[in-house]
Amino acid sequence: MQYTGGGVHIKVKDFTKSEAFYRAFGFKEVFAFGPDREVKENYNGTIFEVGGMKLEIANGHQAVKPDVFKETVRNSKISLMINVDKLSNVIEVCNKAHIDMAVGVRHYYWGTLEMVVKDPDGMVLVFIAPYDELEAKMLGAEEWGR
Repeated sequence: MQYTGGGVHIKVKDFTKSEAFYRAFGFKEVFAFGPDREVKENYNGTIFEVGGMKLEIANGHQAVKPDVFKETVRNSKISLMINVDKLSNVIEVCNKAHIDMAVGVRHYYWGTLEMVVKDPDGMVLVFIAPYDELEAKMLGAEEWGR
């Protein structure tokens, strides 16, 4: 068996708000559909490419019960992990887009700097960068672990 890709589908209640959230991070749109888009569908959706992974958001799907899209993610049982070169760039995006950090910058002993935000439906996104001592000091990273 050969795996050729992967991704995540996030079912959103407020498509406009969620699309603005994910666009703020500069993810590359690869496909979009909806009643007012070139590719017609009864609901809205956008597929982004994020570091080789596909991230789809939609407010409907033929094979999913409509009530699922109204739900809020209420815990961090599952999270989307996104590798970046520097967290300072992510923080800049968050500041411009008025996105609050759910967990501030932490330095983990396994060699990463990480921070957490939540999307409008409560989906946890963990941004992960390689540890950089200067960036850790500049961002006031909390030491975490051992």
